Amino acid sequence: MSDDPVIKLTRKQLYDEIWEISVAGVSRKYNIPYAQLVKQIKQAGIPVPPSGYWTLVRCGQSVVKPELSEPFDDVVNIYKTVRHPKGNNDKAESLKNEPSNQDADEIKSSENNATVETTADDTQATTTIVSPAEETKTSTVEDGDPSAQHTDEPETYTQYGQTYNVYDRETLYKEVWEKPVTEVAKRYKVSDVTIHKVCKALDIPTPPPGYWAKLRAGKPVNKVSLPNSDKPSQKIGIQTGATRQPIAEKEHLSFMNEEDRSVIFSVASQILIPDDNARMHPKIIAHRKVVADWKKQKNSDNSSWNKRKAEPAPFLADSVSDESLPRACRIIDALIKAMEPLGCSLSDNLRFIVNGETVAISIVESKDEVKHIPTKEENLLLLKYEEERKRDSWASKPQIRKYDHIFNGKLSLTVNYRKSFRDCKSYVLEDRLGDIMIEMYKAAEEIRKEREAREEAERKRKEEERRREEYRKRYNTEVDRTNTLINLAEDYDTACKIRRYIAAVEAMGELDEKTAKWIEWAKAKADWFDPTVARKDEFFGKREHEKDAETKKLKYYGYWW
Repeated sequence: MSDDPVIKLTRKQLYDEIWEISVAGVSRKYNIPYAQLVKQIKQAGIPVPPSGYWTLVRCGQSVVKPELSEPFDDVVNIYKTVRHPKGNNDKAESLKNEPSNQDADEIKSSENNATVETTADDTQATTTIVSPAEETKTSTVEDGDPSAQHTDEPETYTQYGQTYNVYDRETLYKEVWEKPVTEVAKRYKVSDVTIHKVCKALDIPTPPPGYWAKLRAGKPVNKVSLPNSDKPSQKIGIQTGATRQPIAEKEHLSFMNEEDRSVIFSVASQILIPDDNARMHPKIIAHRKVVADWKKQKNSDNSSWNKRKAEPAPFLADSVSDESLPRACRIIDALIKAMEPLGCSLSDNLRFIVNGETVAISIVESKDEVKHIPTKEENLLLLKYEEERKRDSWASKPQIRKYDHIFNGKLSLTVNYRKSFRDCKSYVLEDRLGDIMIEMYKAAEEIRKEREAREEAERKRKEEERRREEYRKRYNTEVDRTNTLINLAEDYDTACKIRRYIAAVEAMGELDEKTAKWIEWAKAKADWFDPTVARKDEFFGKREHEKDAETKKLKYYGYWW
């Protein structure tokens, strides 16, 4: 520890600064190593924000701020220690005031929940359009230059068994623009969220959503140069020892090939909410106008609304409050802007088209039940009721609700009516954009399988129907043929009977002229009945042997009116 303190503040002054700008903010303000500052704050008995404090503040939730115990005016001397970088062993001198692992982890967890607000200096940062070939060439040159190559392990130092990463601003800038943040996080053995926060703290620009997808697709990309900054050039952070994997690649998207899966996970790990003043996707802008028109029409007093009353509300029109509508739209905007370079699109009613399948999402804002406070009109109705009851015991009490249900700002997002994400104490929807994106790809695959199953079932149904129809036709044809055969056989049998009878008459002996003519006539009729002869009759014409007996039955000729 150096001989002279860096700062001298009273306990009350240091307490106020910690609770105003966070421990990390004080560390950056006075350029004091974070771990050393934490220990000295603990020794001074000053309470620090607990884990999740800054997240609650950011979300506008109520927080508890512990009071500072007396004495308030005692002076606290804060010293700065000398780092000993690059060492896997404990090369630093034993520091009496070094924090324990538990203290550092607890306070660091609290600080990681805070949102670091940074403003880009447009006069210092420039954007360069880089083609894929130039990007590849740059990477190759840097890989071949020993001075430009990164070491296998990042710069670290160890104290009391805890390993700390040393993040260099220029080195980290090169790393995040050479590889996805998830890959950089693996080198530092931390989560990708931590790398994003370190980049914000050091004012390092990171690739926007869709950057790596465009690069892989052979499209030109914009590379933001490292701006000048008055912030420290280095930052110290605890090495957690393992990279947090918010998305288990081995468990999800197994239906994709390795290259596509890698691209999607890379994009999903870098989705960020656009700035409030950023222009939204055209489909979102158009849909917001539809929502506004619907609400205006609903709230109007003209009679035309009654005709439209049965019409369903458009997406987001009645499921979220007016205050939460911009936030819901920004969430959708962040997702579609990250997914469009991957071939996805957005429908007019804000449904996602993923791999050719339509994936629906729903966003609903939860409500709190609060006791209803009667309005002026309701109070007048109650007074009127009390007066009427004095005169008439049968007076009807007005029906006034006991509770109101008020939107509370907490959103939940459901993908394909199945998987839900919601604001909670641990995270908000904006922290789960990558998981939501992955879930939409999973939903698209489920929808594809269900659609193909329906199509296959429909194909089988139609095939079975075709087979039944074909069998029906063949069966009926066979019935017709069989009936025809029976009818032909019956006619032939009748012809044979007639001929046997003629033969019997002829066998009776000598025949007169009348009998001979009858025999000739009878033989003609036998030939008319016989389908093998099919003789045409003078009166009956040609017999239709194939038809049934009832149809072929001879009928008298007459006149009917």
